[in-house]
Amino acid sequence: MCMNALKICLVSNTAWSFVRFRTDVITSLVKANHEVLLLAPEDEFAGQLVSLGARVILLKSLSRKGLNPVKDMMLYWEFRRIYATEKPDVIIQYTIKPNIYSTLAARHYKIPTIAVVTGLGYAFINKGFVTFVARKLYRSAFRKANRVWFLNHDDFDFFVTRRLVNRQKALIIPGEGINCLDTFNPELVTVDGEGSLTFKFLFIGRLLYDKGIAEYVAAGRQIKMKYPNVTFSIVGYLNVDNPTAVQESELDTWVQEGWVSYLGAVTDVRPVIANCDCVVLPSYREGMSTTLQESAAMSKPLIATNIAGCKELIDDGRSGFLCHVKDVDSLVSCMERMINLTPTERQSMGQNGRDKMIAEYSIARVISIYSETIAEISRFKDRPQ
Repeated sequence: MCMNALKICLVSNTAWSFVRFRTDVITSLVKANHEVLLLAPEDEFAGQLVSLGARVILLKSLSRKGLNPVKDMMLYWEFRRIYATEKPDVIIQYTIKPNIYSTLAARHYKIPTIAVVTGLGYAFINKGFVTFVARKLYRSAFRKANRVWFLNHDDFDFFVTRRLVNRQKALIIPGEGINCLDTFNPELVTVDGEGSLTFKFLFIGRLLYDKGIAEYVAAGRQIKMKYPNVTFSIVGYLNVDNPTAVQESELDTWVQEGWVSYLGAVTDVRPVIANCDCVVLPSYREGMSTTLQESAAMSKPLIATNIAGCKELIDDGRSGFLCHVKDVDSLVSCMERMINLTPTERQSMGQNGRDKMIAEYSIARVISIYSETIAEISRFKDRPQ
């Protein structure tokens, strides 16, 4: 390590999320000669993390769902043990439990932290006791964090207005960042020329009802009755550990009835995007949709709900269409408008979306924010607090 290199620890609730969303950030930190330590529970993607040049510690106590005081206290003490041994210079954590328990553990050793709120998630979309407890814990933890980042204005306003975080330490960043030049570039992906007479809609995401998958299927049913040559495909993980997960039996029914086709969970989504005409995400809530960013970068027009994490990415009527949340008729209307555009109009929409991604959501902008903030808050280490 060079003289100004740091030991930087990143924490998430899945190894998958590091691979899916933060590969470029991790690689940039490694290339800057920082020692990068990744903390996440073991899953099928954990083995890929070492190839990024980082060191990995698998968390044993992190349970993604529910509030179990015993398990959560075990997670807090696991973080304490790791930070006492590793002594990182800066810790960056993502998602609710790392944001809470890692921040509190790091504070004990006066280690500077950045908490990244990647979305409000199930606990905040569906109100109840869990939401009440989550807010209390967030407020306590974010008093200790040095910086708190949000991916959209709505989440920022939600936390600030409810005094869950001090406005002075909060910042909105442009999502996780999208690599428009080397990765999500339509010029680098071959397009399948078959089926040019068929209009292809595509849904990409975990198969959760909160992603609007039921509305997508219902809209597909209506559209196919009127436009037989339109197809509806789904790409994403089934059997997700989430209270709103779609059951396999339900998906099988949709496929057997002929309304949609299921392409599974693909490792490289770019060819699938390249071979569709429009990407659709009728989600109920997002942090900042990576799917829409990637699809726009691939010059595809978009249809999504007019909600946080989607509306920022679409200039309505220019790079796609925004529909009402949980409104099948509104979604159908947007789909019909898209179908009835000329190929030239859709191509122009796609290019407008790509231009927007390059200008506003590039990975270079996000990496610059990481670098500047890490350099700034690393000076806080070992100061009296």
